[in-house]
Amino acid sequence: MRIGFDSYTIEHRGLTVGEILDFARQHRLDGVQFPDISALVPDLDPGRIAGIRDLAGSLGLALEVGIPSPNPARRSRREGRTVHPGELADDLIRHVHAAAGLGCRHVRAYLGDRHDRFRTDVPWRSQLEASADVITRLRPSLRRHGLAIAIETHADATSGEILELLDVFEPDVLGVTLDTGNLPMRLDDPIAAVEKLAPRVLATHVKDAVLAFTPRGLCWQARPAGSGILPMTDLLAILHRANPDLTLSIELHPRTYDLPIYDPDWLAFFPGLRPDSLAAVVRLAAACERRFAEGSLARPEVVEAVPWDDRVLDWLASSLGYLRAVVAMLGRVDDPGRPRG
Repeated sequence: MRIGFDSYTIEHRGLTVGEILDFARQHRLDGVQFPDISALVPDLDPGRIAGIRDLAGSLGLALEVGIPSPNPARRSRREGRTVHPGELADDLIRHVHAAAGLGCRHVRAYLGDRHDRFRTDVPWRSQLEASADVITRLRPSLRRHGLAIAIETHADATSGEILELLDVFEPDVLGVTLDTGNLPMRLDDPIAAVEKLAPRVLATHVKDAVLAFTPRGLCWQARPAGSGILPMTDLLAILHRANPDLTLSIELHPRTYDLPIYDPDWLAFFPGLRPDSLAAVVRLAAACERRFAEGSLARPEVVEAVPWDDRVLDWLASSLGYLRAVVAMLGRVDDPGRPRG
């Protein structure tokens, strides 16, 4: 397993593509995942894309990239006009072609942000169906270029909803970008979700998380891999068994997110929520609260008081060290040639 990072982690620094690649090399990372190829090369010029591919290759770095969301409702909201599935698919074909020129075999995409799920003008189910329509229209282009879309467990779709999409599309068309930290944000039991998704995972965002109780329910915050409450070693072991060649891309960011699980109107936006899944998330929060009380885990507000640029490098280094140790351990455990004592 190679260990890279998502450039979103240091987006606030305003670095050029070349500077981001050099940052990865200097910090002994194996690759870079860029959130959107149009942010790399706004005009999607094939010559410039080839230059980035060659530069990354000269530095020994693997590249992953994203394309814009296939959700027409999200594009319509962003542009202030109605965008139909056919129009969106025609635009995304250009991005698929560009990603192929970068040498990618899959592209990360997400369906919505943490607001799209809770819109009342376009129900979330309708957004899922329209997104599936767009992906269907992209199928010929994806196959022509040998690319699959890897839908992220973002701050929107639950693992169950992503599994429904995976049942519709073949593995060469649709897979998963697994964001480990986002799972409890969408009230998913992390272990159960990863076990179901692992066979179709093509890319990752690896981060840990903490949960704290609030008057409205829960507060979620990202943490470096191995320093939160998620069973990271278990999650990584599941992924390693499914695909030992998977790239682990560290993705970290500031901010806390509100999960008002005490509000029945908010919970109504999760019609497929299972009681055991919600219980698993609440158990994680309770475990966090015990560690907050004993002082072995800092509370979200204490961590958030530190400016992002003052903690990001430590968080990256901590995550990289943890992941290298876990991957080495998993390699020893899964090596059939290793002597058994």
